[in-house]
Amino acid sequence: MAKLRFAIFAERVSVDRYSNRLDILNVFEQIGIPELPAAVWERSKKEKKLPALPISMVLVAHWRRSDPQRPESTLRTRAELLSPRGKVLGTAEQDISLREHAYTRGLFGYQGLPLAGPGTYTARISLRSGGRWRKSGEASFEVTYLSKAAMAAAVRPRRLL
Repeated sequence: MAKLRFAIFAERVSVDRYSNRLDILNVFEQIGIPELPAAVWERSKKEKKLPALPISMVLVAHWRRSDPQRPESTLRTRAELLSPRGKVLGTAEQDISLREHAYTRGLFGYQGLPLAGPGTYTARISLRSGGRWRKSGEASFEVTYLSKAAMAAAVRPRRLL
């Protein structure tokens, strides 16, 4: 059975088509955003839909064969994005193959983040085995609200000389 070696959120990835090398660019560990106005949360409650943070990101899941010398069949994987309170915000599935190579990567793309407030957002990564999903690992990042001072510093003009 395949093993998840690591999983990480990043802004984007690049796989060289000749060498198959993977570049992971701008890893997400923490995202600082301004606190949303109360009106946004009220509208969200009324519409029963979370506000979306306009952000593009990729979840990289790196898989290896349990025995590098023995090819494995195509496997079904799943990534569930969980809110800081553990609510499932979204689910994506994909097949991976470990027939030809001892490792492979699963790339899950996200166009926007359903925002459920500040805290730890986690991707729970599972593998389908024997008709059941079994958790293989997880990746997470923090969403924090920026202080007024941090927001002011971000927009303040800077002197170059």
